[in-house]
Amino acid sequence: MRVSDAASEIVSFAKRHGVRIVSDGDLDGIFASALLLMGLKSRGIDFGDPRRVVQFPHPRTLKGLRVEASILVELPPSKGLVYSGENLLIDHHPEPPRVELYSETEVVRRHVVEGARSAASLVARALSVKLPEEAMEIIRAVDDADNLTYTTELSRLLHAAYQLHVTEPEMRYMLLTLALEGKWQEIKKWAVREGRVYLEVVPKKVEELVRRARQLTKTAVVFTYDADDKLEKAAVTEAMRRLEERHPIVIALGLSEGKPDSARVATMRDIDLTKIFSWLVKHYGQVGLTAGGRKSVGGVQFRGSTITTVEEALNMLRRALTETIESSTGAGG
Repeated sequence: MRVSDAASEIVSFAKRHGVRIVSDGDLDGIFASALLLMGLKSRGIDFGDPRRVVQFPHPRTLKGLRVEASILVELPPSKGLVYSGENLLIDHHPEPPRVELYSETEVVRRHVVEGARSAASLVARALSVKLPEEAMEIIRAVDDADNLTYTTELSRLLHAAYQLHVTEPEMRYMLLTLALEGKWQEIKKWAVREGRVYLEVVPKKVEELVRRARQLTKTAVVFTYDADDKLEKAAVTEAMRRLEERHPIVIALGLSEGKPDSARVATMRDIDLTKIFSWLVKHYGQVGLTAGGRKSVGGVQFRGSTITTVEEALNMLRRALTETIESSTGAGG
């Protein structure tokens, strides 16, 4: 499909249903939401107060969340949402980057947007949003951060600043508002300032998490962290990256009040992690677990499931690995 087809789909949906965006709260979700509002406004579609039309639901609330007449950014049904009526999904993983119109749980139309590295650049391309170079610098940094490939100092600092404040809902609306107001230099200053704070205080936490890593299977190591601790949560991404350099698969198991809350799974090798997520949904979806992601990275949500102990979670992950990835020849990489 042509990019113009994706734009027509988005604009037509907004005209039919009004503007209601429900978005993943990661960096590209935040900026994709801002770019959506910019693109719609440029086409004469008013949306009023952005804080009223954009929601960033906590991952813990996704299971069973009913959505209708909404533009959904990186929130496919596999994350546990209940699609009702018409919804429009904007997502770039699993590939291809696309805009999909849903009727209930069925995809009615799909528009592929080639070359998008994140949900943010997907929206920018789909709606042909005109941005100054200072804004494009931010969007390229968002692309890098989403793929954990830091080609510039800004991409590393922007992601670090986000990680430092990842538990704070207000941070998301702050970035959304600054982008809508065209205050890209303020976003850059925030990223540099807060990113440097992160880089000063979080490395010790990173080392601590790396030391906790233990072998789970022949291909995977796992470490636990306190999902309620701001600094530990901020250190997870870098700890995983370091471990990925030495191990085929890395799992970070987040605990809330000592119970499994969520897990992140990642690899730098030529391993398709979507097999793990599909297996988990097939075998544990009926007990309330959700899982999803792309080939190199994804997540598992335990909140609301019957998996309530660390031992249960580890046994489940171990079984998923051994029955999918490790049953394939050469899976160890």
